[in-house]
Amino acid sequence: MSGGGRLVINSHYVPQFILRNFYTNDKITYCDLEKKKVELRNTRSVFSEEGYYPEGIEKDLCKKAEYLFANLYHNKFEEARNTVVLTRDELFTVKKYLIVSAIRYKNELTDFDEEQLKILGPDFKMDYDRSLNEILACESPDDLFNEIFKMQDYIARKLGKEISEAQGEPNIPLWAELIDITHSYLVFVKTREKEKFLIPDVGRAIAEGPLSLKKFDAVLQNAMTTFNPQALQLLGMISPRDYSFYPLSKNFGVLSMNSFYKVLTDSEYHFNVIMPEDCPTVSAALGFGDRNTITPPKVRGNGNSKEYIYDIKNLTTKDVIHLNGLMLIEAKRFVACGELSEIENTMEYITDYPEKDFSFMNINA
Repeated sequence: MSGGGRLVINSHYVPQFILRNFYTNDKITYCDLEKKKVELRNTRSVFSEEGYYPEGIEKDLCKKAEYLFANLYHNKFEEARNTVVLTRDELFTVKKYLIVSAIRYKNELTDFDEEQLKILGPDFKMDYDRSLNEILACESPDDLFNEIFKMQDYIARKLGKEISEAQGEPNIPLWAELIDITHSYLVFVKTREKEKFLIPDVGRAIAEGPLSLKKFDAVLQNAMTTFNPQALQLLGMISPRDYSFYPLSKNFGVLSMNSFYKVLTDSEYHFNVIMPEDCPTVSAALGFGDRNTITPPKVRGNGNSKEYIYDIKNLTTKDVIHLNGLMLIEAKRFVACGELSEIENTMEYITDYPEKDFSFMNINA
């Protein structure tokens, strides 16, 4: 209760319906990285804080993102064995949910962040409530792209160019997430072996590996020398991020892959790719998998009736350890899993990470 007797909502920054997918015996293992404490808890009391969101956003998160995605998860993903087929509208539901997941955790600014904002200006500071409201209001893929066009319009105004048809002021910090997720392709993955996924308070992991900036330079050189329309198209879709990983259960998750990686698979892009010496294979570049693991979906049909056919990829224990390691490094204060024995190999691998102490989570310590 607040001082005036008004009920304050306990807001979850990781949805409860996702957390229940990590249950073991109706409990989740909750790890406090700051206090170095491990507890068995129910989902009502983890990854949450009273008054974390304004009441209106809390309701819209449920109605306009979580409820729609939860239905899709239970109908399409939960029992999927080898393949997932999504319509254009269903793909929009997934990507909208991923964007919401990417911005719903309110990161505290570090001293370095504060110094950067002094240089860049206040427009570059993330306004979480505004960003969530803008994404939750999007009802179609066109609405998401209009948010991107606002930024292009802003850049055009700064350059004194003709203004596009986009309406409204751009949300600069949100723009990067929009670019990364709307222009990405999805890869659904699962693990059937002993090692399971964990989940961090930020809800995902972000990877920028050895090809982070090199991939842009490579495509730019191709575009400048060949004027290949595919290279020109790809230039507008590339960012330093290689991929993000979102665990949806302890056995199942989704990768949001930078579209550059289509050129390393059988896809609509056709390039002669020579990998650099420091990462001669896809596995070396990404830290997991191979070309087959990151294959984009097959597309069936025409126009708005398109269907996207995804082969669900099986990950090795090594792959799961890598993704879990990324999520541990990304976590701010809390991580959770079904039970520590399900991430045993991960913890043996990650305990030497110099910036955080995970040793209290190692059951063999």
